[in-house]
Amino acid sequence: MKIKDILERDPYREIEGVIKITDHDPNKVWREMDEYVPTEKVRSALGDILETLLETRRGATERFCVWVSGFFGSGKSHFLKVLGYLLEDRELKDGDGQSHSSQEFLCRKFGLDNYLPILKREFKTKVLFINLLDCDPNIPELSTISRLILRSLMETQGLSTTFWVAEWEKELRHLGKWSESQDWVKQRFNRSWEDERKLNAETVLKQALPVLLPERYRSEEEAERAIHESKQRYSVVEPSRAINELVEFAKQLDENNGRVIVLLDEVGLYIGDSVSRLTDLNNMAEQVVQSGKGKILLIASAQEAIKELAPRLTRDSQILNWLQDRFRTRIHLEPTEVQQVVAERLLRKTPKGSEEVKKLLEQKSGAIRSALTIDRWHDDNFIAYYPCPPYAVRLIQDIMGSFHSSVEDARRLSGAARSVLQLVHSILRGEGGITCGAEQQIGWLVPLDLFFDSLRGTLSAIRSDQIMAFDEIERLREVDGLLVVRVAKALFLLQQIGSHYPCTVENLASALVDSTDLDIYALREKVRKALQKLQEKGWVSEEEGKYRLLTPAQHSLEQEVNQNYPTIAGLKQAVVDLMKEVLRDFKYEHGKTRRKLSVAMTVDDTKIPEGEGLKVVLYTPFADASDDSVLEQSIANDKTLFWKASGESELEQALKRAVAVKKTLEQWRTRTLSEEQSSYREQLEREDNQLWTIRLPQLIKNAFMRGKVFIGGQEIQPTGHGIEAVLSEQLEAIAQQVYTEFIDKGPSRDEECASILAWRPGSALPNIYLDLQLLTPSQQIMRDNRYLSIVKAEIQNRQDHDLDCSGKALGEHFEKPPYGWDPRLVRLFVATLMKAGLVEVRYQNRIITDPNDPQVRTVFSQAREFQRATFEILPEVDWRKTSELCSEIFGIQGGDTFERVALIVQEQARHWSQSANQLATICKDNNLPIQLEQICRQVTEQLKAIIQIEEPNARLRRFLEIADELKRNFPTIRELERFDFDRYRMLRSFIQSARGWDESLEGESAERWRRLSEGINAADILDRWQSLQNEFAALQERYYSDYAQRHREFQEALAKAIEELRKHPAFECEPEQAENLLQPLKRLQCDGEGIPSEPEFACQKCHRPFSQMSVETLKTKYREKEKELDNLLPKHEGPQPIEPLHIERTVKSDDEIEAIASEVRRYLVKVRTPIKVRIKVEPTT
Repeated sequence: MKIKDILERDPYREIEGVIKITDHDPNKVWREMDEYVPTEKVRSALGDILETLLETRRGATERFCVWVSGFFGSGKSHFLKVLGYLLEDRELKDGDGQSHSSQEFLCRKFGLDNYLPILKREFKTKVLFINLLDCDPNIPELSTISRLILRSLMETQGLSTTFWVAEWEKELRHLGKWSESQDWVKQRFNRSWEDERKLNAETVLKQALPVLLPERYRSEEEAERAIHESKQRYSVVEPSRAINELVEFAKQLDENNGRVIVLLDEVGLYIGDSVSRLTDLNNMAEQVVQSGKGKILLIASAQEAIKELAPRLTRDSQILNWLQDRFRTRIHLEPTEVQQVVAERLLRKTPKGSEEVKKLLEQKSGAIRSALTIDRWHDDNFIAYYPCPPYAVRLIQDIMGSFHSSVEDARRLSGAARSVLQLVHSILRGEGGITCGAEQQIGWLVPLDLFFDSLRGTLSAIRSDQIMAFDEIERLREVDGLLVVRVAKALFLLQQIGSHYPCTVENLASALVDSTDLDIYALREKVRKALQKLQEKGWVSEEEGKYRLLTPAQHSLEQEVNQNYPTIAGLKQAVVDLMKEVLRDFKYEHGKTRRKLSVAMTVDDTKIPEGEGLKVVLYTPFADASDDSVLEQSIANDKTLFWKASGESELEQALKRAVAVKKTLEQWRTRTLSEEQSSYREQLEREDNQLWTIRLPQLIKNAFMRGKVFIGGQEIQPTGHGIEAVLSEQLEAIAQQVYTEFIDKGPSRDEECASILAWRPGSALPNIYLDLQLLTPSQQIMRDNRYLSIVKAEIQNRQDHDLDCSGKALGEHFEKPPYGWDPRLVRLFVATLMKAGLVEVRYQNRIITDPNDPQVRTVFSQAREFQRATFEILPEVDWRKTSELCSEIFGIQGGDTFERVALIVQEQARHWSQSANQLATICKDNNLPIQLEQICRQVTEQLKAIIQIEEPNARLRRFLEIADELKRNFPTIRELERFDFDRYRMLRSFIQSARGWDESLEGESAERWRRLSEGINAADILDRWQSLQNEFAALQERYYSDYAQRHREFQEALAKAIEELRKHPAFECEPEQAENLLQPLKRLQCDGEGIPSEPEFACQKCHRPFSQMSVETLKTKYREKEKELDNLLPKHEGPQPIEPLHIERTVKSDDEIEAIASEVRRYLVKVRTPIKVRIKVEPTT
């Protein structure tokens, strides 16, 4: 029995596969309406839309916009067209030529009879059918949905689709000039207006308007200006204008019951990623709701639901939110509905046919289920869709939908597209020379490559290069009876939906099943060989068992990849490089502290990396090593882990591919490629990354996990969670044998390494010091601790042999076997040795032995600084010499044991540091030479440093280091302890008080004064002290005598000056003021004896220093007071009688001459005019 015999309908009849809502050919429309299969969801959706229409009778509603979504092939265009013929009553003509009302026919067909009276009686509707894929959005005048709707409306009204022309047409109709204008054009140009307006509208109107409307346009010039203005006015079409035009048209249909339904097909593809078109649609929908007055319905279809537009238009998600609010009625058509249509219209079986298919399934259930494994299915599916596989219609629907991913592809396909229904129909009829399915015997199945043959014409519209390439692939002929091109065709289609149905050997074999008698396992092997051949020829790429057919451009690049497949040597090097990457981060962690120990690895006799410590030898599947030879090596090297991987053919192929791809990509680095080639290069880069980072590492790990481990002659089967886990497990026992001195403890923080430096007995230390037993019960450093002894011995050895003693060298040494110590442990041990006074540090050009030095903490708390520092073992301290120095410096018994000497040094340092500190303060307070204070401060700091050193050995070493300085400075300390600071202050006071007196000294007295005044500030004052006291004693007696005489002479001259000043005429005219002026002089008077006393060395009564009792100074004061008194004299107005001044007297001293001069000065002040002075001087007889 043939396939055609089991089908209910004639497979050779004509059907419409691709529905275009703008195609109103009567024959096509009848078949489309008659054969439309309404599912329950479709009936429900149609009912919802009719209810929305009915709601407009009761006033405003917000459900004026409807969004119909469904992926390609879901039947949304068919649904939209049926909806249009349901809402607008149009004439249908059946195959016999009989007419039918579309509303009556469809209402009966869909069981919507109750709506028919209302549609007929209460509505006058007009549907605008608009297929947006018929409109090129790149043409400016058709670039918005608003313009497209208005254009369709104009066309429906018989108006020009050029808007400004249409406005003139409406104007002429309004003025009753339409018929006249038609006649005038026909007479004037011998053509109809409909023909003339296509190209000559402006010329015709310019001539016609003055004739038809002479009262408005008196000349062609005026008409031309009016036409120009109309062009500008109507060039822009806003959504509001389009809606107003629609509302007016609806009113023309019927003032109350007129309705206009706008059907927009493929809105989603038309919008694409254009925000402006999306905004235009939103504005249009907004105007429908707000200004449509219930007379406009906007129904749009798209592949996506509104929310699914968001990924393409994320920048304007707000517009999408608004759009969802506008389109409140949303209908989604599922692909299963199209599958139901195909099953009903093409593949529906007769009762007998269904029984035959059911019997076939029962008889060969096992073979059929083993073969058809691309997706799950049920027995009912098999019967419904036979001879197609039960999931074939769904697959081909998804595949065809993938070709409509862009507006451009969808537009190119619009003229050549075939629906799923049409594809299945063409296969049944054997169109284009393909296998005729209807003529095949029961048991035959439609393979996927047959769908390709049926689609070939359609695919050529968007994949022409790819489709032409199949001619070349056909030359590859067949493999074991299977045409290679069949595999390529199936692969091409299946990879379009590869994210859901991987292009594996199993799925490809299942796609090529064409008979229920076929051996699926044999077919899979044939498919595998065919794919391998396609790979060899550069037509197919493979990644993780998934295959992909390449484009011709990619094919040319893939051939270059094939030319770069490596040699055996290149392959071996590649596997070594792979293992380097796989094991790059591996570190063996030993013990509870998870100490990372160095592992030296060798891969196929190549070291990766080189190092000391644990040893691992790895043999990849590409190594020339047998199990026996590796076993022998493990016996000879019992502390080395040997691991031999098993052979892996998949690894070899993947590695060859990876090497070739990497080399090819390097060659293309500077090469100019086409856009498609660049895209393929990006694909190869992803493949390269995936191969080297995921697939190859996993394959090589699998090879080793299926291999064998050999240790000390024992063969071990690897088990665990991976290669690193196996290595860690097997290395543990070897590590215990290699690292015999390993310490499974360590500081938790870097700061703990330096904690010992500032430690004092009794204070706390981190637990690590106690765990390592570095302290005695009496809180002393345990010098003979095993670990300290090891580190000390290593430093000493390096010191003795002139080897590197840096922290870096020590860390590297103790990281190697048999230690494996944490670098922080090494720092801790060296810090403890320094605290014990056994090690010195050389750091930044300094030699440091003091553990309290600020830089030392930096060295031991920071790994980098520790590596830079170097260390030396200090010699043992000579405590006997220390005892002698202690006696010599401090003047006490030094002690007869090491411990006693260390204690005495500490006690003496504490005592003398306090004394020296006090003496420094006293020196500063008494203004002793600064050198003495500095010596005291230096001794204080040196002794304080000794006090702070708790470790006896370090304390004595520090004492020995500063002993020479102490010997130099300590005599000064002792001298200062005996020094008479009171006597020193008195001598300083004498020198200060005697200033001015010293100027009168001569000879030996002057020399004594010089020695005294200089010596009092000399750095060696302590040595000069006795001689300075002698000089003072010698000068003191003369000073007392000279002071008393100076005091007496000063007082006598002061008394005489006051007496002379009282003779001034001012005492006659202004006695009180004159007396006040003499007060400062009177305060200088002293009735004491003028004998100086200590410590001021001045008169006990007036306390006036020697320097302030100068007679010359007194004369100056006398003249100043005389001038002040002169200012008190009255100033006479007009000439006054002036008597000459006659002075005659005997002068016995200089002072009497001053008196005469004073009289002359007063006379000059009195006369206030130049005077003549005559002086005659002669000796007395």
